[in-house]
Amino acid sequence: MTRKTTDKRLVRRTNSSRRRSGLLLVLSLFLLCITQICAGQNSALTIGESASSTQLERLFGTLPIQDVAEQTFFEGPINPDEYKVGPGDKFKVYFWKPAYTEYSATIGAEGELVLPLIGSVNIADMTLTEAKQAIAEAVGGSFKKGALTVTLVEPRRFRVHITGQVNVPGTYILPATARVSDAIVAAFGLKRERDFSRGDTAWTILASQRRIELRNQAGLTIGEADMQLFLSGGKLDANPYLTDGMTVYVPYPDETHDRIGVFGEVFSGGLFEYAQDDNLSDAIVLAGGLTPSADRTAIKICSRNSDEPRACSLNDPEELKVSLLPGDRVYICGLPDTSKEGSVTVSGQVMRPGGYPIVNGVTTLAEVLEAAGGFTDAAARNSARLVRKKETDLTANERFRVSLFMTQTSAKPAYPADPELAAEFARWDYGTVVIDLSGNGEPSPSDVILFDGDCLEVPASPLGVRVLGYVNHGGEVPWIENGRLNDYLRVAGGTNPGGWKNRTVVIKASNGSQIRYGTNVTIDPGDLIFIPSKPETTNWERFKDVVSVTAQLATLALVIQNVSK
Repeated sequence: MTRKTTDKRLVRRTNSSRRRSGLLLVLSLFLLCITQICAGQNSALTIGESASSTQLERLFGTLPIQDVAEQTFFEGPINPDEYKVGPGDKFKVYFWKPAYTEYSATIGAEGELVLPLIGSVNIADMTLTEAKQAIAEAVGGSFKKGALTVTLVEPRRFRVHITGQVNVPGTYILPATARVSDAIVAAFGLKRERDFSRGDTAWTILASQRRIELRNQAGLTIGEADMQLFLSGGKLDANPYLTDGMTVYVPYPDETHDRIGVFGEVFSGGLFEYAQDDNLSDAIVLAGGLTPSADRTAIKICSRNSDEPRACSLNDPEELKVSLLPGDRVYICGLPDTSKEGSVTVSGQVMRPGGYPIVNGVTTLAEVLEAAGGFTDAAARNSARLVRKKETDLTANERFRVSLFMTQTSAKPAYPADPELAAEFARWDYGTVVIDLSGNGEPSPSDVILFDGDCLEVPASPLGVRVLGYVNHGGEVPWIENGRLNDYLRVAGGTNPGGWKNRTVVIKASNGSQIRYGTNVTIDPGDLIFIPSKPETTNWERFKDVVSVTAQLATLALVIQNVSK
C-alpha cells in the first residue's frame, strides 16, 4: 500500500514537471516572437524616423529649424552701413605691417570683442562700419598701428519669436541675414483654411499680409512688414531684416476698415487690404503693375472725401507719392487698341459707363463688364438688357422664347398706335435680349459673345412699375407685391376720362412682350402698364349710330308684327 502511494506521487511529480517545461517552452517561443516583431518595428521606425519624428518635432515646435540655420545664405555683399553687429558675429583682424599677424575673435554675450594684446572693444548695436572704426581706434591706442584689415567672417545666428496667425508659432533660430519672409517660412507659413469651390480646392488666408508688426525685445513696435507688397512687386523695404530677439506678430486680417481698389489696365486688379501710408505707387504694385495698353496720363482716384475724382499722371514722379485713404478706388484708363475692330456701349449702373473696344465676335460680355469696373451697389443685375442690331443665335432664341411665352398666355396681344407707347417700344429695339447677370441666370456673361454696335443697359434697383398713358399722374410707382391693375391705377391717380381701362396693355420687363391685361396676368418689377385712349367719335357719328340702331329696331318691330298676324 505504501509502495503504490509512493509510485502515484512520483507519477504526479513527473507529469507536473512536464507541464511546467511545456509552459516554459511555449512562453519562450511567445517572447521570441514578440522580440522579433519589436525588432522589425524598430527597424521600420529607424528607416522612417527622419521623415516622421522630425516632422512631428517641427510641427510642435520642439526642434529648431537647423536645416535653415546651419548655413548662411547671402543676397549679395553685406552693406556695412546697415548691418548691425551683435553677440555671435565672428571677426578676423589682419595686421600686415610691420609683421603679418591675424587674430580671430567673436563678439561675446555682453557685446564685447576681445583681441590679444589689445583688450576688449564694446561694439554692440554698432553698424559694421562703426565697429571696424572702433576696432581700428583700439588697436591704435595700444601700439603703433600699421596696415590693418578687419572683416566679418561669419554672421551670427539668433532667436526670433514668431507669433499670431502662422501655422506653427514659436521661437526659431535664424541667421542675421534673414528677413521677415524667412521667419514666416520657418513657422510653416501664414495660417489659412481650405475651401471647396466649384469642384476645386481653394485656400483662404486667415492672416493679415500687409500689417505684420515687428517688435523689439522691450515689446515696442519698431516697424511693419508688408508681404503682399513684397511678393507682388518685389519691394525689399517691405520685407525688412530681422534683429536679435525680435518678435514678428502676424495679426488677423483687418476686415473692419474699407479696402482700397485698383481697376482698369492692371494685371491683377481688385480690392486690397489698406495699410498705413499707402500711396498710388503702392496700389499699382499691389495690382501687379500696368498692362501695355495702360494710359499713364489718365489715372483717376475716387475718394469718399471728394465729390470729384482726382486726375493723375504717372509721368510726374510726384504723382506716384499721392497718399491713399481707406475706401479709395484707383482707375487706370487704357489707350485705344487698334487691334480691336468693334466697340460696344455700356450704360446704367456700372462703375465706368461708356464705350469699350472689342474684338468683333470674340470679346465676351464678362470681359467688357470687367473693363467697366463691375456693377454699382444699386444695379438690378437680373434685368439687364443687351440690344443687338445683328441677327445671331442669341436674338433668334430670344424671339422664340418671347413667342412661346405669349402663346402660353390666354390674354390677347394688343396693337396700340399711341405715340407714348410707340416711344416705349422704341426702347425695345430689334434684337433686345434680357440677361440675368446676377450669377443665377442663363446664359452667363462669359458665354455671351459681343458684336460691334451692341449696347448693354443695366437699370437701377429696386425696379418699380411704370404707369403711362391716360392716367392722371403717370410715371414710375413702387412695385406692389401681388398688386393688381386697380392698385397701380390708384397710386397713379386713376384714369382720366379719355382712358380705356378695358384695353390696358402690360409690357413685360423680362422679355418685352406686350399682353392685354387680364386676371391671369401678373405685374412684376420693371413692367410697364399702359392705359390707351378711347376711340374718338364726333356728334354726327353718334347721330348716325343712333339712327342706325333706331332703324334696326323699327325693322325688327315690323317683322314681329307681321309674324304675329
